[in-house]
Amino acid sequence: MKYAFLVWSGMWRKRTRAALILLQVIIAFTLFGVLQGLDTGIKQAIAKAHANRMYVLSRVSSNDSLPLALLADVQRVRGVLTVSYESGLPGIYQNPDQQVYANAVDTASFARIFSEIVIPPGQLEALVHTRTGALVGEQLAQRYGWKIGQRIPLQSPLAQRDGSRNWSFDVVGFFAEPDDPDRANYLLINYAYLNEAREANRDTVNDFVVQIDDPQRSASIGHDIDTLFANSPHETRTQSESDLASSQVQRIGDIDFLAHAVTAAAFFALLFATGALMMQTVRERTPELAVLKTVGFADRRVMALILAEALVSCLLGAAIGLGIAALLLPRARQLIGLGSLPGVVIAVGFACAAILALLCGAIPAWRGLKLEVATALGRR
Repeated sequence: MKYAFLVWSGMWRKRTRAALILLQVIIAFTLFGVLQGLDTGIKQAIAKAHANRMYVLSRVSSNDSLPLALLADVQRVRGVLTVSYESGLPGIYQNPDQQVYANAVDTASFARIFSEIVIPPGQLEALVHTRTGALVGEQLAQRYGWKIGQRIPLQSPLAQRDGSRNWSFDVVGFFAEPDDPDRANYLLINYAYLNEAREANRDTVNDFVVQIDDPQRSASIGHDIDTLFANSPHETRTQSESDLASSQVQRIGDIDFLAHAVTAAAFFALLFATGALMMQTVRERTPELAVLKTVGFADRRVMALILAEALVSCLLGAAIGLGIAALLLPRARQLIGLGSLPGVVIAVGFACAAILALLCGAIPAWRGLKLEVATALGRR
């Protein structure tokens, strides 16, 4: 710590240059944090997918609906334990930027299949007996301050039978997802109410959710379900939860390749830019380094001071950049329903910063190590 003042003073000897180095590192690590955070978060979400849960969707498009009448046929497939179904109601609460999604479900079967969603039994019972009831995700409730008994008005593109696009729901309780709290940002409503009130697509669902007895047989069970409806007006595609998540991500693009390619390009450019600036800094300070050696600083200690300057610059820039990424990432990840910056990305970011500092400071530090005092002072 007694050399901290020397390191800090040397780093800020040329304030404009030091600020430029710091800004380059901040930008690079902000980019690294956002892209790698997205990529890592997606992989973690896919890895957490429930192996005993499958989704039956239309083969034509995931946006196409399926008749509710298919439920009985799906239920009869060998290996299927429980079948539930979902239908969505997109809506706007008060302002256009306050978008709220209501998931219309069959309450009993939904609660059995999605056991990771925590709903107090009394509030679940209240939803069953309240036609216009809604359970609110904890994150959504915190955002808008909704309370039990409050009536929530939503405007939706989906019209009711009387032509109105205004929907209202009564808050009867809340639900949480302890394994991923950020996902609790929607409403759970009764499918029966939505189906009866809407003008179009009655008696249809977005998808069926199937709980199976043996995850090892997921491929064969999915094949059996799809075979039931082959060559029918409503052909299906049955996927496991992880496969469905992967396919949804692929629609956005190859995020894994994009994250690694952009990050590698940014670090490659940063290595040369920062290395050149540090070389110039050490070159200008050659007489000062010679004076340090004259007053008793060993060669290796001078080299260590130069490396320490590079390390402090890179770690400080990485800390600020990753901090900015942690603030930006939740907004970017709302598109795919993910949350905060994973800890592994922060750890890898600081490791990359340390490696970057060593690479950028290696040549300047070597020059400081081999610096001849007489030659350096003779150039003044």
